[in-house]
Amino acid sequence: MLAVGAALVLSAAGMGSGIPNEYFGLPDDTGREEVMAYCGACHSMKLVAQQGLTRADWADVLVEMYEEQDMEVLEKEDAKLILDYLAKHVGLENRKRRLEELGIVP
Repeated sequence: MLAVGAALVLSAAGMGSGIPNEYFGLPDDTGREEVMAYCGACHSMKLVAQQGLTRADWADVLVEMYEEQDMEVLEKEDAKLILDYLAKHVGLENRKRRLEELGIVP
């Protein structure tokens, strides 16, 4: 299922076989493909990239997506990869840094 989801996300984005290092603000790192497959099945990657949540908040989001939005149950390894990736690259500290770089937050 994961491979099918990733293929759909890539083909929908017109990316072919290559994924740029920065894909809608999501840097290339372990877990990005899983984020794209599971989150991208229903959401724009831009929507995911702009969130800037804490690790605990991302964990709550994953539970909510499963319990209330009928998201596919994540394999334990995939859940860890996704949570690690989101906390590292789409976390609160990352968001603060990006806003500071843009001069929006002092």
